[in-house]
Amino acid sequence: MLIFTDSDLDGAGSALLLKEVYSGHKVIVVETTEYSILNEFKNRWNTLDHFDKIFVCDLSLNEEQAIAINRDNVVVIDHHETHSKFADKYTIAKAIVKPYSSNTKLVFDLFKSKLNVTPEKEALVDLIDQYDSWSFDFPRELDPARLNAIYYGYNKPKAEKFIESFKDGLRDYTSQEEWSIKLHFKRFVEQLENPKFAGMVKDYKVVSTFITAQVNEVGNYMLDKYDADVAIMVNLDLKVVSFRKKKGVQLNLGKLAEKLCDGGGSHNLAGGNLTDTFATFTKTLAPIK
Repeated sequence: MLIFTDSDLDGAGSALLLKEVYSGHKVIVVETTEYSILNEFKNRWNTLDHFDKIFVCDLSLNEEQAIAINRDNVVVIDHHETHSKFADKYTIAKAIVKPYSSNTKLVFDLFKSKLNVTPEKEALVDLIDQYDSWSFDFPRELDPARLNAIYYGYNKPKAEKFIESFKDGLRDYTSQEEWSIKLHFKRFVEQLENPKFAGMVKDYKVVSTFITAQVNEVGNYMLDKYDADVAIMVNLDLKVVSFRKKKGVQLNLGKLAEKLCDGGGSHNLAGGNLTDTFATFTKTLAPIK
């Protein structure tokens, strides 16, 4: 069995649960992104028929991508709202695509009867779910962000190392993991020194900055500090743009990312590419002094 999953904490959590469900099989986990999934398929094209099942998890795919991976041994599980409108393109693949707080929680609920559900495993799923949906009060609450820091502290392959470390559920952290957490938050603080900008999208106040990591942490800190509705983070190294918003704001970030960045996502968080359209939009933003 082959699992293509997003290269973040939620993607790793999804793969962890699926690997347990299919514990009697040889399972290969491949970390990927929306931007590289087609290359991953092309690179393995001659061997894809060798797998009984190929799971594609936590990736908000577009129409072209959905058509390209539409194979009878493919199972797509995704929680991003913008992916839902292309679900009908999976004419022979099995698709479970619906808005959900996180992909890990979606997989957990789908396969709960086949999992060894323990309090530790439920606690792990809950922290991943809180982090991916950002349903906690950062920086006053840190537990979900601490788990994410551990994930990003791993060298590649991160997902496999996370699965091996937390296959039995949440546990006390090792001294090395505590060090990873400290380093993660040190980098978070350093990024707060980057230039910041402000402007408007319709009637919503927008703040923006440059980042190299910690999208959620920086975004939600900016929303709180500047009392903004939407935060936009630009990673120049990866040429990607990420969007986050304050609770209660009605603006659909998935549609905004689609319009500005040829991207997508959900109502609450989204991302896309650094496009000419986005570059034009940034000219409407002014530096925050």
